[in-house]
Amino acid sequence: MVIRRHARKIALAIGTATVIPLGLIAAAAPAQASHAPYEGKVTASSLNVRSAPTGASSKVGSLSHGTTVRIQCKVFGPSVSGNSLWYKLGNGNWVTARYVSNVGSAPRFCGSGQEYTGTVVSRTSLAVRSGPNTANARVSSAPRGQELALVCKVNSQSIDGNPRWYQLTGDSGGQWVSARYVSNVGSAPPYC
Repeated sequence: MVIRRHARKIALAIGTATVIPLGLIAAAAPAQASHAPYEGKVTASSLNVRSAPTGASSKVGSLSHGTTVRIQCKVFGPSVSGNSLWYKLGNGNWVTARYVSNVGSAPRFCGSGQEYTGTVVSRTSLAVRSGPNTANARVSSAPRGQELALVCKVNSQSIDGNPRWYQLTGDSGGQWVSARYVSNVGSAPPYC
């Protein structure tokens, strides 16, 4: 009988301790950045909007000074006045981060956070570039058969009918290669 009373008191204490008003749970839960849009304000008098994260891609519009933009995420690309970050806008187009001031927290990097693997299949070494276009600087090369760590992909300049470019990760510092000459090992990376 004493054991039963003691067990009931423990059960009552446990049940009482786990009852938390839902308002407190919602207030204490951190906001998930992956679902919250990021914002920025244009600081240049006019900012070119591009189809890919490089000034070598086609211009698809422009934004005037003070315009607030929604930002999905960021990638590394060709440096603009010392800033090598590019922002993917809410509409899927790109702007250099050099002329956008963050409103609130800085955007996360694009991709799923997972590394994907690809193998170089070109006949010779593959040019590694600062951005997803052959007009961007060649910063290194990868020999045939080398495995590459991939983050995400974008559509940019078409190479032999393939418009996709992969952003690299790791020691490469976010550089780019044409997907035309890379064979995926497993699944392909997501779009940036």
